[in-house]
Amino acid sequence: MEKYCPIISERIDTRLIKTNASFVLILLTLSIVTPMNWLIFVVGIDFAIRVFFGVKNSPVCKIIISSLEVFNVKQHLVNAGPKKLAAKFGLAFSFLIIGLEYFGFHGSAVIFTLIFILLTSLEVFYGFCLVCKIYPYMNKIGIK
Repeated sequence: MEKYCPIISERIDTRLIKTNASFVLILLTLSIVTPMNWLIFVVGIDFAIRVFFGVKNSPVCKIIISSLEVFNVKQHLVNAGPKKLAAKFGLAFSFLIIGLEYFGFHGSAVIFTLIFILLTSLEVFYGFCLVCKIYPYMNKIGIK
């Protein structure tokens, strides 16, 4: 049960979120340890689709949803408000990293990618979402 009053009535499956975070973690890690730094574009595009068109329209999420259904994984629904805000932060991080790379600040891009990896790892391995923890406070000041 959430510790705050839900702001929106929409619910989302935490298994979907955790699986998607695993995918993001893999792509972010590969973007640093291989010459495939273009993978951050894939992450950014997926976040953009989720933020602007909804989770169900993301090709990555569609594949994950189908896989979870095939393997008959039981859903665990939570309020979607904090997770939507987390997706917006993911989109912002992706754009920031892409912008830093574009303007030649590779070292800074790597640092922000490592921070992104850390935050994503917390979700994947411990189920801890930093943005979800600060969501009630951000909502009070009008950031949704």
